[in-house]
Amino acid sequence: MKLAKEWDGNLTDLMTEYSFQPELTRKLDGVSNQSFDQPLVNEIVLWKVNRYAPLSQSTFAALNELSKIETGKHKESESILKSLLREPGVDLPMASTLLRFKNPQVFQIIDRHAYRALYGEDYPLYSASGLDNKIKVYFKYLDDLIALSQSKNVDFKILDRVLYVFDKQHNGKL
Repeated sequence: MKLAKEWDGNLTDLMTEYSFQPELTRKLDGVSNQSFDQPLVNEIVLWKVNRYAPLSQSTFAALNELSKIETGKHKESESILKSLLREPGVDLPMASTLLRFKNPQVFQIIDRHAYRALYGEDYPLYSASGLDNKIKVYFKYLDDLIALSQSKNVDFKILDRVLYVFDKQHNGKL
């Protein structure tokens, strides 16, 4: 193992290789004289956990159109979902979270707990899973949530939360 203190090279030269969240890093490097508030702290936390997702203007515009989609018509959002999944830092759980908060009557969050509570098996997707496969899994998940909502008489817009709690209580840790 090499130690930085024992290396003969110039450590400062390594900064030319530093490219972590470049836009957000530049912004946050300039906040030392600002008053911190919750939105700024949120950005710092997202930077640290590498979860900052700077969306393009076209994706924001498409996302804002989701409120027009009606219950049960989630497949109309396929192009918007593809746009989200192509953005850096956005995978299906994050995309579904954005969709859910924009239109909870149509979309719900898919995550490991909710998926396991619904299907009794582990969440099958990874970041390298294909785009079309992610969309297929998500739309089937939404179809199955609609059926669960009707069969159990549970308001669709709370199902992701109900399934999360159910899984943690009945199936334990992931």
